[in-house]
Amino acid sequence: MSDDLQPPDLDPWQRLFDDQAYWQNSPDAHYLDLQRIADDLLGQGAIDLEQWQLMRAKADDLHKQSPEVNVARELEDPEA
Repeated sequence: MSDDLQPPDLDPWQRLFDDQAYWQNSPDAHYLDLQRIADDLLGQGAIDLEQWQLMRAKADDLHKQSPEVNVARELEDPEA
């Protein structure tokens, strides 16, 4: 048995992050799922606090660009 630590499997989080259809159709659900996966990885000890913060920041940034937010901004100020 080896005591070597294996890198965490971040593929599910990255696949979800890259899922444009889900993001466009359900930006809030997409954001919450990204947060949940990052929280789970941190809770399992698969990632450290710095990795968790980076994942959460990327999810925050993407959510700020969500179609829903952009449409609302455009409706509020079409000249912007």
